[in-house]
Amino acid sequence: MAKNSGKIFVIDDDESIVEALTYCLQDQGYIVKAVRKAENIVATVCGFAPNIVLLDLFLSGQDGKQIATELKHDKRTENIPIVMFSAHPSGQQEATNLGIAGYLAKPFDTEELLQIIRTHMLPVIA
Repeated sequence: MAKNSGKIFVIDDDESIVEALTYCLQDQGYIVKAVRKAENIVATVCGFAPNIVLLDLFLSGQDGKQIATELKHDKRTENIPIVMFSAHPSGQQEATNLGIAGYLAKPFDTEELLQIIRTHMLPVIA
């Protein structure tokens, strides 16, 4: 297991993706909290205090763009980097329009995921 540290918050409504991301990131030494519904998202994110948020662009019931906007417009979460991911062809443009820290096109490989996390993650304060 790698000796990474830090907390990663994952928001995706696809259970298989949530499980794969959680396993991969925990295997790398990260602490992971994953949700499939974005209810009370600002309070939930604040309670976990992540160093980065991984967010699916299109979720059932709530749009990832709305979630990103909500997180970016709250003083408690505005500085937490968001990496958005999607299989949708317009996903990169949507993320750019929102001012998102990073973007991954699905399907993505583990090294690509880890690199974007290392690039955008807030420093871990011991």
